[in-house]
Amino acid sequence: MYGLAAIQQADGFAMAGAGACIVLSGLAVLSFLISMLPRIAALLEFKPPAPQEVLPPASPPETVVPDKLPNDINAAAAVYITFCAVLGAEFSLVDLHQHAKSVGLPHPHLSVNRFRDSGLLVQTGEDRFSWQPVRQ
Repeated sequence: MYGLAAIQQADGFAMAGAGACIVLSGLAVLSFLISMLPRIAALLEFKPPAPQEVLPPASPPETVVPDKLPNDINAAAAVYITFCAVLGAEFSLVDLHQHAKSVGLPHPHLSVNRFRDSGLLVQTGEDRFSWQPVRQ
């Protein structure tokens, strides 16, 4: 007996299938182990401790500029007086407008006009203005 009949008689097809399955599963396990080598090597490597981060000193909290001024003229003037205190006791309207714009206070032209009309912002000299005490 020769050829395919002999292979069938000795269960050769079953052995060939089992051999192919063993080889393919061995190759799959080997490829998985090779793919894991970088991770295993990373576990074995010595890593120096990370340097401590130096935190910058804490800055003083900044005051938040409101998006909308209160409708009450005295409360709105108090907000302006707080944010524009760096201008000093007497200042020009140009400086007041520029500083209010740089700080981000809403509607500086309209607000300053309201303050002048209500008497909270008074003229002290030529082109110089001052705040009157806010009435509560």
